[in-house]
Amino acid sequence: METDWCNWFAEGLVENGCQYLSIALMEGADHVQELALHAADRLKFPLQADQTISEKIGYEVALAYSYGKKRSAFITHGFSLPVAMDPLMSSIYTGVAGGFVVITLDMDLSLPYSSRCDPVSLAMFAKMPVIELSDFRLLSGTMKQAFNLSERFETPVMLHIDTKVPKGTHNPGGKTGKKRRTKFEKNPTRWAATPRFRFLLHKKLNLRLKEISEYGIKGQVLQINGKEDKLGIICNHANLSFIKPWAERHQIPVLSIQMPFPLPVTPVSRFIRDHKKTVIIEDRFPTIQFQLPERTRVLGRITDPKLRQAFSWQGDALIQRLEEIRTGKTKKGKVPLPRQPSPTNRVPSQSLAHFLGDLKGKEPSLVLVADRTPLTAGLPVDHFVSRGGAISIAAGYMHAQKPNASPHILGVTDSYAFLHYGMQATTNAVFNTASVKCLVMVRPEHENTLHTFLKAMDHVEVVPLNPKSKNARKKLMGNSSQPVTIFTVQTGETA
Repeated sequence: METDWCNWFAEGLVENGCQYLSIALMEGADHVQELALHAADRLKFPLQADQTISEKIGYEVALAYSYGKKRSAFITHGFSLPVAMDPLMSSIYTGVAGGFVVITLDMDLSLPYSSRCDPVSLAMFAKMPVIELSDFRLLSGTMKQAFNLSERFETPVMLHIDTKVPKGTHNPGGKTGKKRRTKFEKNPTRWAATPRFRFLLHKKLNLRLKEISEYGIKGQVLQINGKEDKLGIICNHANLSFIKPWAERHQIPVLSIQMPFPLPVTPVSRFIRDHKKTVIIEDRFPTIQFQLPERTRVLGRITDPKLRQAFSWQGDALIQRLEEIRTGKTKKGKVPLPRQPSPTNRVPSQSLAHFLGDLKGKEPSLVLVADRTPLTAGLPVDHFVSRGGAISIAAGYMHAQKPNASPHILGVTDSYAFLHYGMQATTNAVFNTASVKCLVMVRPEHENTLHTFLKAMDHVEVVPLNPKSKNARKKLMGNSSQPVTIFTVQTGETA
């Protein structure tokens, strides 16, 4: 994760009186935590910032703060949010007592470990209001809107941040928000709702969404006027900075929606009626177009195949399609696709890649199963699985084989993925006496936590491994004294 704009987070949270920040275990999490605590200490504000090894746990801890009428926030990658769906769905029904903002970072979807999940459509499915950021310089004000919306309607609110929006220059602020005391009010019909009370809460939720939609018209819709009346563009706030220059050059009016869900339908429908043709620009899932009463009168990802292919991060492809719509002339040739990054450029360890490649050449029966993470992308493996699944898949392979039969299976992961899901998979393998070998690339910041957990596990053998050493292959392929063997490789040793 980029960290050059993390200062915006720290200042924005303190300025808006957030007293607890839960950070999902991801790239740059330690930097976000450090800056948040530094800002709180400098401004003498009681902000506690923790990293969490699971999105579900992180969401729940931050949610508990909001039950006590304190402001809290949870930060995660958008593609990791599904891990927290269980408490997320429940919290939409019960609501919150204090402000609770779920901040989702939308990263480059071409990353080899991205699940390509769209957090905005996920929020719409869960009936969670969504506010989008248009510029990092407006982050504190946008956070204020999200916290105020959450407190006013007693509901969690998603603040969706696409990291391609303008960043600008950060100037440290000196403001601090209101400090709140914990005050939990007992209400069993809400916090411990039975199915009967859940049904009633669901009816209240639908009414609340309607109120939020009407409330969202105030200050949530930005309209840029143009002389053109034949064509109009509706876009989400994340794409405003990209669309605006082209639209101004051709005098095309733009309606930008800061709250894509629940959609303020009235101004959107009015804008569509005022133009002969309307184009809706949004990422991946057509959240805005999906909520329109009449979807066939507009061009969007549902109704236009070319817009479905031309994502907003494919600038040339999207502008080409807009020019075709504006002029009515279709250009020949394929829509230019974005250049995919080379996976090998993301591998921090050429020596480890060489070691595994050489190992596969000398051990033809060896099957390598790897979690799809930044450190494993580009390694010469046979199967890539979802982050945290390498140990489980390796255990499944070995359960399907006869004892001591080939092929040999080796799971490959890094300490991020291991702490995220690998601990549960290791516990499950021990419980079911599965014969598993896994190579874990250990980052320095995770070393103590990882070794403390492994030391406490019975029937797990921990073997330090240096891929440059002469006996590395023999050590890896040799017999183990325990059913589960974890080979730890220090990231410093693999550079």
